[in-house]
Amino acid sequence: MNDNLSDTDTNSQLKATSETDRSTPLVADLHLDKYSDPRVKITRKFVLAVIGVVLLGIGGSALSIYARKTKLEQTTRFWGPETITALQLAEKIQLRPIGSSNFEPVDLSGTPSLGHLRHALLDERGFDWNTETSGSVSKMCQKPADKAEISCVRLRLTDPTANRIGTIDLDLDLAGGWVGPSDGSKRVQATEWVRPKLEKYFQMIVNVQRLRSDQRD
Repeated sequence: MNDNLSDTDTNSQLKATSETDRSTPLVADLHLDKYSDPRVKITRKFVLAVIGVVLLGIGGSALSIYARKTKLEQTTRFWGPETITALQLAEKIQLRPIGSSNFEPVDLSGTPSLGHLRHALLDERGFDWNTETSGSVSKMCQKPADKAEISCVRLRLTDPTANRIGTIDLDLDLAGGWVGPSDGSKRVQATEWVRPKLEKYFQMIVNVQRLRSDQRD
């Protein structure tokens, strides 16, 4: 009889537990309000805002590309089309001394920062066009105080493989920042921002060449 009572009690407890489970909401059910929040609606204003952000990004990228793009209008007028082509495509560029500069000619082809040199001589924003005048660059050369320093140099540009250009010579006065064709017909000054970069670049090239020469000796 006790066994029957025990079974009855057990069945009663299970039934009560089952009824309790059905009457008690699940834990997740207590937070139904969080799951019933309305989703973000794709409104016309939202679409326009997204389009605006995309267009702003495209516009910013376009302005960045335009700012970095080489401007050639003034330099093409000054250098002429063949020299522009030479600065862009010349296979071989040789650095030579003129004036009081004294160093062995250096082949710049493949040297570090050669692309920056090409850009500096091509981009019209690197020159103060108010200084453009007739006359040779070599007349502006000054004798450096230190024999190790260089004052004036000549760039010889050639294209021996493709022969897209003839021989082009350009003269540069590093102290004053004057540049121009070696025929002495005209010259123009580089801006104050470009001048020290040109001087530093060529002085570094010559110093490396001298160091290599000393090591060979």
